[in-house]
Order: sequence, then C-alpha cells, then structure tokens
Amino acid sequence: MAKKTSYSFKTGAWKSAKNLFLTVGIPALILLADNWTQWIPDEYNAVAAPLMGLAAYFIKNYAENK
Repeated sequence: MAKKTSYSFKTGAWKSAKNLFLTVGIPALILLADNWTQWIPDEYNAVAAPLMGLAAYFIKNYAENK
C-alpha cells in the first residue's frame, strides 16, 4: 500500500520562491545590469525578459533531471 503524505507548506513555499526567482528575478537582474551597459536595446527588453526566464527555468530543470 502506498504511504499517504501530507502537503508541506514549507516545501511548497520554497519551490514557489525558487521558481519565481528563476523566471522573474534572474531576468530582472540581467535587465538591471543592462541599464548600465546597454547589451540589449531598450525596444527588445519586453521580448528578452520572458526568454531569459524561460532559459533559466530550462537550465534549472535540465540540471535537476540530469
């Protein structure tokens, strides 16, 4: 028989915070650094931020599942 486990609020909050940081925090930090160095033209920031979040999340999942 399978053991029934209860929901851990602490684990859920930790995983949510980690994923939020990966999908929002890392692109925000890169775009903040970009304001000083101008790697990405301003008109591309709206497209670049979600792509950076997607890439960060992909890398995290790849590293965890490897």
